[in-house]
Amino acid sequence: MQRYWIERVFQEAKQQLGLHQNQTRHWPAWQHHVALTMLALHFMLAAQLEGHETIPYLSFTSLKLMLAQKLQNLLHEDEALLAAVRKRAAYAAPKPTVKPPT
Repeated sequence: MQRYWIERVFQEAKQQLGLHQNQTRHWPAWQHHVALTMLALHFMLAAQLEGHETIPYLSFTSLKLMLAQKLQNLLHEDEALLAAVRKRAAYAAPKPTVKPPT
């Protein structure tokens, strides 16, 4: 059972954070790439767990968008940034199903 979770971590790191996109020539550079990718994965998972109460469906894509916009100063105010992330999370939330009348 432990191997499954380890494989899931590597799959997420490859899909979301580019673990597989390394172009290194030496072991120390490869080790730095893997360490930074795992550190970023840890940060994103911690942000998901911390923000679960306020934004329940916070995805890695939303976190990457939020960080990119914050770093580029596209959204100068934190409230505007949170509103954009909440809107994205509300769109990703599962929709309630309505039964047709019988």
